[in-house]
Amino acid sequence: MNLRPVFSTFRFKQSSLPLLLVALVAMFSLDASAHASNLVVDGGFEAAGGGNIYYAGQSIDGGSWTVTAGNIYVDTQDPFVYDGNNSVNLTLANPYVPNTLSQVLSTLVGQTYVVNFWANADSSNTFSLTANGLTVAGTPSSIADNGFPGMTSNSSLFTDYSGEFVATSTSTTLDLTSVGDPAIGSENGSVMVDDINVQPVPEPGSVVLMLTGILGLGLLVGRKRLGSSVFAS
Repeated sequence: MNLRPVFSTFRFKQSSLPLLLVALVAMFSLDASAHASNLVVDGGFEAAGGGNIYYAGQSIDGGSWTVTAGNIYVDTQDPFVYDGNNSVNLTLANPYVPNTLSQVLSTLVGQTYVVNFWANADSSNTFSLTANGLTVAGTPSSIADNGFPGMTSNSSLFTDYSGEFVATSTSTTLDLTSVGDPAIGSENGSVMVDDINVQPVPEPGSVVLMLTGILGLGLLVGRKRLGSSVFAS
């Protein structure tokens, strides 16, 4: 009986163990990156008290979001909500002056974060999104005025905005600020924001590890086929 194929297969299993471990680590890293949690608490404002006006110094939801300038209205009417039951109206309760809603996030110094949110308006406005006082790159200076013509839902008229910032501290204050400029006598003047999401951008090292894992799995499959072929012969 020729035992060389058996010993060859055994050597394949032994030598493949480190490669398998690298591949598994890479796959777990990829999965963790893909399911990174939103740093923002109550990003959809569902914990906020709907139908109320909140003033500077007040929290709209028990501590996560705080009004730091002007007045903020939490809207519960379907035509003004992108998703869920609530969204924030940054301007209706206090037009022509800045109104700011803020939340402090836990961040890593030097880490890049991507911010995503949905917004719509029905009048002229200015808008800013800042992180520790610095404008989040890529975010708009005003929210598109697509209006709220529907009586039940206008989700399709909300615009998806995004931007990035690099954390300079272990805590980052995210500020949403808007000034509404409706026509005199107009019933309009809403700047609505909903579903805010902040997540870290995967570091280059994570991408390299992921590619290494994919390559490792490819080599592992190739070597396994080779071992099976030798054993079969």
